[in-house]
Formats: sequence, C-alpha cells, structure tokens
Amino acid sequence: MSPSNLLNTFFTFLNAHADYAVLRNWEGLPDRCESRDIDIVLHRKDYRKIRADLFALVEMAGWKVITYLNSDRLITWVVASREGIMQWDFFFDTSVFGIRLLSADELLRDARTLEGSVPVRIVSSRIAFLDKYLYDRAVGADYPEKYASVRAAVEGDSVVSECVRKCFGVPSPAACDKTPSRKMLLHAFFRSPVTGLARFIRFEYWRLRNYLRSDTGFTVGFTGPDGSGKTTVIDLVLESLSKVFGKAHTLNHFRPTLFGNISDVAHSAGLKKEVDDNYGDPHRGGKTGKLSSFLRLCYYTTDYLLGWWVAVKSKTRITWLVFFDRYYTDIICDSRRTRIWLPLGFLYAWGRLFVPALDYNILLTASADAILQRKKELTREDIDAINSRLDYLMDKNGVEEVTAKGQYVKVLNEASPREAADAILGVIYAAQHEKNRKRIL
Repeated sequence: MSPSNLLNTFFTFLNAHADYAVLRNWEGLPDRCESRDIDIVLHRKDYRKIRADLFALVEMAGWKVITYLNSDRLITWVVASREGIMQWDFFFDTSVFGIRLLSADELLRDARTLEGSVPVRIVSSRIAFLDKYLYDRAVGADYPEKYASVRAAVEGDSVVSECVRKCFGVPSPAACDKTPSRKMLLHAFFRSPVTGLARFIRFEYWRLRNYLRSDTGFTVGFTGPDGSGKTTVIDLVLESLSKVFGKAHTLNHFRPTLFGNISDVAHSAGLKKEVDDNYGDPHRGGKTGKLSSFLRLCYYTTDYLLGWWVAVKSKTRITWLVFFDRYYTDIICDSRRTRIWLPLGFLYAWGRLFVPALDYNILLTASADAILQRKKELTREDIDAINSRLDYLMDKNGVEEVTAKGQYVKVLNEASPREAADAILGVIYAAQHEKNRKRIL
C-alpha cells in the first residue's frame, strides 16, 4: 500500500474509533505527509482501545512497525515498507518533567475538521500556539521567530491569556517572556502538588526505564570483503530511512573509537618511533605474533565495551539508529586488516563473551569474480578466505535466528546495490515488527 493510501486508511480508522486531533504538521494530509512526523492528540484510554486494531491495520497494509517508544507523555510508532516510511507521535498531554501544562481535553477543545479525500481533525490555532509556546517557555527556550505570525494571530485571545495565567501565574505571553522558567515551572507544579509529585515520579520512572531497558532504536553492522559494495549499500539503506531518521543516526567505522588508533597511542606513549598512516591500504601490515595479536584484541574489546554505553546504548534507547561500516565481525573475517592472527574459533567465542552484540549483522559479499571486477585490492585467495569465514558465521548463527547476540544475514550484492539494500531493509523491518508486536500488544 502506498503512503497516501495508508494515510487515508489511517485517518478513516481514527475518525471512526477515537476522539483525536492532529497537533501540527497537518499540511498535505491525508494524502501526503510533508513533515518527518505526524503529531496526534488523543486520550490515553482511547489509544489503549485502538492500539491492537491499529497494529492490525498496519499489517494489512503491508507495512511494519519498526520503532516503538513508550514514554510518560507520548507514544511513538515508526512505520515503514518498501513504499516509504513515516512517524506517528501519539500525545496524551503537553507536559515538562511530568508537570502537566495542557490536558488532552484542553488540547482537543475547539478542534476543527480539515476537509479532504478523508476528513482530518486538527487542533485550533490557539492550541497549536499554546502547545509549542508553553513547552518552550517551561524549558527556558524562546518561542521560534519563524512562528511569529502564528503568535500575532492568537496572542490577544482571552483563552490564550487565561491558559498562560493558569499554567505559569503570569497574565499574558508578553509577561511570560520576561519570567524565569524555573519560577513558572514551580507555579505549574504547586497548582496541584500531590498530583504534580505523582506525575513527576511517573516521568522519572519512564526516563529510567527507557534508559536501562529500552532499545527503541537499533544497531546494524556491515561486514564483507573490500569491493563487496558496503559503502554504497549503507548509503542506500540510510537514504531509505532518512525521512524519519535524518539526524537521528550515526555511522561508525569498525568500532566506537573512544580510543585512538593503536599505532598513534603507541607513538604517543613512546613505544613506537614512527606511525604508518597509509590508511588507503588497510592490508599493508604484516602478520603479527599471538601475544601482539591478543594485546591488540584486548585493546579493541575495551573500546567496544566502553563505547557501547557511551556512544551506542545512549542513542538507541531514544530511537536513534547506530550503524557500523565493519564491526567486531571484521576481526573474525579479515585478519590481515586488523592484524589479529588468532584461531577462528577463539575469536568467535571471545566476541560472544565480551563484545556487545549488534541487533543486525549484515554479511555483505559477492563472488570473487564480481568483486575483482570492482576492485583489485584483494587477491582471489583473499576473497575466498573472507567469504569462507562469512559462511562460518552463518553456520554458527543461522539465517533466521534472532537471539540476544543479534541476527546474522548474508546478502549477495551481485546485481544492483538497490536490490541488496531493499533485501536488508526487508529483513530489518520484519524482525523489528515482531519485536514491536510484543511491546505493543
């Protein structure tokens, strides 16, 4: 189903089953979404009633729920298919640190209908202004100048002034602009201190829970011989996700890189006189002994362990995507590049024990003939050896196995890179959908 048809089906469903209104970004609806997300206000009880049917609607449309975030004031779904990707944010109130500024009833007051191929309910202009304005002022930010015309149109409205007075204890937006945010938040809290405390505790609970347990984003690593087309395929995958995750992703090379290159560190410590910085030839290094290889392995493993919490987990808990162009699997598959010459079985077992697992390990490759036509950096024997180790990883993990150590998928990139990227996205979407089925239902 196309994005346009999905949106029409989505709003037809909402019209029949919920008291809702689009909070912002309604331009183009219901035929197209011109923003990265659609913000929808509804009561939490209504969301609970419709979530199972809404999930079924997404499935029937041939789409997948690839990201799901549950927090104290909103729930986010990111839905995707080969046709496109979009984000739905379901808001239950306007609040800061659990302190409620506007309830769902207040947000839905005076909602109007936007006529189109399917009617879409949208909030009133004053509510659209208040939601943004009250939140910005509560966190100490200025209301954006680009919305100055919106403010000018509603600022003198008595409902707007009364709402600002009730929330922050000041008579108007003009007075609110000059009042410290901390003073306004304290006023909002003490309007109902018992309820305010309960909501603050709820906010802290969800923040801690999402920090410790949530994996609303996901991690993907690509491994394969030079010439397999990793860079092109990664770019295509990220391009498909960019409408929603445009700035909410990072791309790392090989490891989180909390620490510098081993040669640079050794040089700084006076253990090495010269640094070979010819990084254009990653296979230039000679074979190392077992002790040197093991020390190098320990160095990289420390970076993986610490970097996981600093640079990876801290992002995926809030719906970011973290990609790796090569990961620990590259140590297993390409000893010449990493200069870690240790037994294959030992490297695999070490990684299972000590290296944080990615959600998806994409083993991207092609035949030796196809790779040699693209690049001459490796010999046929090198390519065959790497492909053999990729097969070893697949034999160890299975094509469809999804475990605490992630999913391994082997993809041949011998036709077009677009086909390889679509195959990878299809695997990720399907697996994420099953994870989110358990979370939502």
